[in-house]
Amino acid sequence: MVSIEIRDAHTKSTFQAFVQAVIPPQAYYLPNSTSFIKPGAFELQVYEYLMQILNQSMPLKVKKQLMIASMAKSTAELLDSGAVYLVQSQKNIYPLCCNTFPEGGPYTLLAPLDRLNAISYIERLEINPVNLKPPYDNNPGLIQNIVDVLHQLTFFGFYSEWTGYGSTAFLPPENRQMEYFPIGWHRAGYPGPAYAYRDFRGFLALMPHKKEG
Repeated sequence: MVSIEIRDAHTKSTFQAFVQAVIPPQAYYLPNSTSFIKPGAFELQVYEYLMQILNQSMPLKVKKQLMIASMAKSTAELLDSGAVYLVQSQKNIYPLCCNTFPEGGPYTLLAPLDRLNAISYIERLEINPVNLKPPYDNNPGLIQNIVDVLHQLTFFGFYSEWTGYGSTAFLPPENRQMEYFPIGWHRAGYPGPAYAYRDFRGFLALMPHKKEG
């Protein structure tokens, strides 16, 4: 069952913009001039995976102590802070656009390349950590760590079996089922898991024991 946290429009739009910048769709052209698009992380809804993992990464007791409603929402606000710094410093390369993710905040207004640049400024701690909300306020180590985590989760969600779970992706692990071959596996050329089977593995070698003198 999808949580209320995941349905937050601002948070969802922010992570949609993030994964789209990290793994964009790819256009391919065949010799007969036919073109087709291979989906990226946005099209495969990897942003749902990121929000799910982030919201499960912190115990409820700790959330209450720090007054954090959602780890995903707090992280989306961190991305917004990077976007604000980028624009206020006039370091964005492309003009802002409000049509791509209309329900998002400052981060979603950036072009894909500027979204990646905003992340790099966050990682270098060029934003002011003092003005951030928990758990990132005055916590530079966590800020730098979450940047790595976001990239890792995006690639893991895209290239793992998660996208193949389809409608069962948000069920408990024991109830998930592969509904189709994951597109990320196809993109990586991974044929899928090799299950155990009987095969000839050589001859049994017997080593004679040395006689004791």
